[in-house]
Amino acid sequence: MIMEKRVFTRISAIVFLLFSGFALTACGGSDDPVAPINIPTEDDECCNAEETFLAYTFLHNGYLKEIESLRDTIDEKYALSVYSRGGKLHAGYNDVFFALTKISNQGFVRDFSVTEISPVMTMTDKGMKHSTPTATESSLYDETFPAVQHAWISFVMSSSSMGYWELGYKATTQNKTVAHTGSVIEVSANATGQEWIKSFKYQDVNYYLSLVNPNDFQTGINTIQAYVSQQNAEKAKPWPLADQEFTIEIIPTMPDMGNHSSPDNVALTKQPSGIYEGKLNLTMTGLWDIHLVVKDKEGNIVAGGENNDSGYSNIYWSVIL
Repeated sequence: MIMEKRVFTRISAIVFLLFSGFALTACGGSDDPVAPINIPTEDDECCNAEETFLAYTFLHNGYLKEIESLRDTIDEKYALSVYSRGGKLHAGYNDVFFALTKISNQGFVRDFSVTEISPVMTMTDKGMKHSTPTATESSLYDETFPAVQHAWISFVMSSSSMGYWELGYKATTQNKTVAHTGSVIEVSANATGQEWIKSFKYQDVNYYLSLVNPNDFQTGINTIQAYVSQQNAEKAKPWPLADQEFTIEIIPTMPDMGNHSSPDNVALTKQPSGIYEGKLNLTMTGLWDIHLVVKDKEGNIVAGGENNDSGYSNIYWSVIL
């Protein structure tokens, strides 16, 4: 996830300020104005003072910013805001966060849902549309933040003169719903040399391997996570998680350092949540190619068996540490 669990502990440790008579403000990014935290009067729909403080602090932690083009209202009573890291989206995996506030008192609303999350690329040069791997509905991000919902989108390509992305969703609370029609969004390309989503074909189905938040990797042993999605038969509809279960063996190499590898890597396997998880050892900073060998439940190689010029799998993520 975008935030380490230790951040939760740090935030919780300062909650006592709420009850110590201080005038509280929350810090956003360095270019954000400092705004006071609004603690609403008692309201069954809204969070209490502590929950409000935690939600506000999380959403204004300096990492997240609102994507204003995706803002919408429900029944003219509630305002939905959508956040991402830096308020931007890029090719590959992105965390997306949702928060609902009551317009009358700006209190964070506990109970709401976001469904039918639908990213669509219009290829202007080809006259066609396609979607991308995505979570189609939100879920509670963490029990620490009862007012914050989370989803993810992994864009197979960036916006360009050849095509543009739109993002739509449906938000519901108190039996009231708004269908947010597709807003044009900017999806930037990754920095040169970095590739965080890869595809392979197996039994006539196109699969996509989305590496989760490689910007959070550090030297040493990392928990590595990924989603495996399959292309929808109707390409313009969201691409769901794969029905098939795989094992993804990983071999990291440094192409600028003679393709040396590292020990103690652990293959990614599917977890109950649907995410794949393993261990990745990055022994030094620099460019790493994480070569992937995909096997089915019986251990047969279904992708990555063909080697490239380096002698390693021809399917790999590239990250810069």
